[in-house]
Amino acid sequence: MKRIFFTLVIAFIYFKTQSQNTYPTINPVNVSIVRDSFGIPHIFAKTDAEVAYGLAWANAEDAFHISQELIYAAAGFGGRHKGIEGAKSDYFVHAIGAREFVKQHQHELSTEFKKYLNGFTQGLNAYAKAHPKDVRIKSAFPLKDETMLVAYVAMMSLLCGAQNNVGDAIAGKYDELSVPALEQKTEPIGSNAFAVSAKITENGKTFLCINPHMYMEGMLSFYEAHLHSEEGLNMEGAMFQASTSLAMGVNENLGWGMTWNYFDRLDVYKLKMHPDKKLQYEFDGQWLTLEKKPVWLKVNLAKKGKFVLPVKQMAYWSKYGMTIKSKKSENYYAIRFPGNMTIKTGQQLYEMNKAKTFEDFRKAIDHQSLALFNIVYADKEDNLFYIHHGMMPNRQPGFDWKGILPGNTSKTLWTSFTPLSKMQQVKNPECGYIFNTNNTPYNATCTGNNCVANLPSYADERPGNNMRANRMMEYFDNYSRFSWQLFKQMKFDVTFPKSGKFIESISPLFNLDDKKYADIAEAIGILKNWNRQCNIDEYAPTLLGTIIDPLIKAKKCEDGCFVMGVNTNEEELVGLLRSGCDSLKKYFGTVKVKWGDVNRLVRGNVNLPLRGFADVLSPTFPVRMKEKPFQFKAKHGDTYTMFAAFDKNGVSQLEAVQPLGNSSRENSPYYTNQMELFTQQKTRTLSLKKEEVMQKAAMIYHPQ
Repeated sequence: MKRIFFTLVIAFIYFKTQSQNTYPTINPVNVSIVRDSFGIPHIFAKTDAEVAYGLAWANAEDAFHISQELIYAAAGFGGRHKGIEGAKSDYFVHAIGAREFVKQHQHELSTEFKKYLNGFTQGLNAYAKAHPKDVRIKSAFPLKDETMLVAYVAMMSLLCGAQNNVGDAIAGKYDELSVPALEQKTEPIGSNAFAVSAKITENGKTFLCINPHMYMEGMLSFYEAHLHSEEGLNMEGAMFQASTSLAMGVNENLGWGMTWNYFDRLDVYKLKMHPDKKLQYEFDGQWLTLEKKPVWLKVNLAKKGKFVLPVKQMAYWSKYGMTIKSKKSENYYAIRFPGNMTIKTGQQLYEMNKAKTFEDFRKAIDHQSLALFNIVYADKEDNLFYIHHGMMPNRQPGFDWKGILPGNTSKTLWTSFTPLSKMQQVKNPECGYIFNTNNTPYNATCTGNNCVANLPSYADERPGNNMRANRMMEYFDNYSRFSWQLFKQMKFDVTFPKSGKFIESISPLFNLDDKKYADIAEAIGILKNWNRQCNIDEYAPTLLGTIIDPLIKAKKCEDGCFVMGVNTNEEELVGLLRSGCDSLKKYFGTVKVKWGDVNRLVRGNVNLPLRGFADVLSPTFPVRMKEKPFQFKAKHGDTYTMFAAFDKNGVSQLEAVQPLGNSSRENSPYYTNQMELFTQQKTRTLSLKKEEVMQKAAMIYHPQ
């Protein structure tokens, strides 16, 4: 009997192991990583899964220290990695139910994507095994495929802004009766994407510009790669660190860019708790019990070394999903958003990468597994397409969806999303162009060509156009045909538009009476004579920076100010101008300070003057440098730029540039090697053809 028992145990272990490892082990010899002179990895292999292996390895070579932040949060090791801050990430991933969701829904993924995903995970594990000194938390490896799926759920939830609402609920902010509506917390991140038809280009080709504006560094910075398999994958573009597929870019037949869109994708509910029975809440006249979700967070409290303390925390789950208890009261709040309701984010991106026709691409995005983002698309058949993409909840009318909602009725419990077929979209407009600059989705092309969808007001939370949209429309109004050079010039433009709500709101600045304000007459003269360009040798942008930054902070409207304008007046603007002049005189002895002297592109030992300004087409959103008394470094802005031209045969021209470098490692030759190129508005020429890439290779190796 003992022999039979042990035989059964061994058989059980064997078959369980086999069921967990249903994919072949990838031989790294079958994968080639070809680095060009700028360090961009071009990954060649026979299968898609092998390419994914190479992508994981190359990205780890360049940014493994950054990628591990997302990986550890997904695996529950954030607290051991980054102490209290990391523990917050661990709690968030636990509270949103990401791991349970992945376990319940991963069977919905396609076989093709599962193979691809496993190839990526194998690549990460192989890199970690080969470079143990790079691994911060050794017990986190080897990773499972599920960890990367959890990472996608966590990322989509973060992009929905859910972490801010979790923090507010815990802190008791929603207990205050004076809270009229949810505060929408967004940093000035956005993007540009635009395309023009062959019928309005001088050479008869279709042009596409991809230009996301996110973070210059960190987890939400962009990594560029070229993926090429013999199974139909041939794509160059950009992705967030540790992503399994490219988020935007160009393949042989088509390309697309993405921009941040502003629809209401998150709701907070106050549950009606039973007066006597603990954890009982009312829903449709019945008393239900909150599901308790305890978690032990492992928190490293040592600045150096390890001192890991286990801390027990509690989250809850209700009919509305994730539920949080206030620390200041006995109130419970549910937070509902689409980011933790989709398993197919990675699969959708993978299928978008492999699409060969517009129909393929449309089928891929119909998964509707990206919680947000507009999409601007172009292809070799001269198709132009814009869609207000995302997972927008279907809500019942009759409730204040901007406020704290009643959490005791199914009437406020949305369970579906607006189909993409009903979202705002434009295909092949007669005027031959489409664009989005984070402006209203109802203005994606020329007047009369926008097909206005019948959507609720929360589909467009920033109705109107920002400065970038107004400036882009000036280009389209002024030019009937576009050369390749003019098309690129439009992207690198740093000129304020002539009109718009923001321009109107600050217009008193440019019409001040220098006799009335004699003490700042010199500054008034600079502003009056300004050519509206934000180049490095201009004085006016420096003055504007000292005014607009504190003005936006005072109004708490961040980049939304550039859409809605600011409520200000001459008196307030003069006060800010005076203060700005005083600061410039203090640090420079004059108000005539060139913009490039204070606005800088900085990384490592490289510190260059930088053009641009908040919400111009080539934007920069800077933060003050601690080591410099009056210098600012770009935190957000042009984080990736790609230009593509298509003819009937496919991509005929392809160029790109990054603001810093493709590697995030300080000792890498690719850490700062694109900075000078970027500040000069120059690009790198790219090719999707293997033979051309190999001829110009700076380094060829296998990931081992």
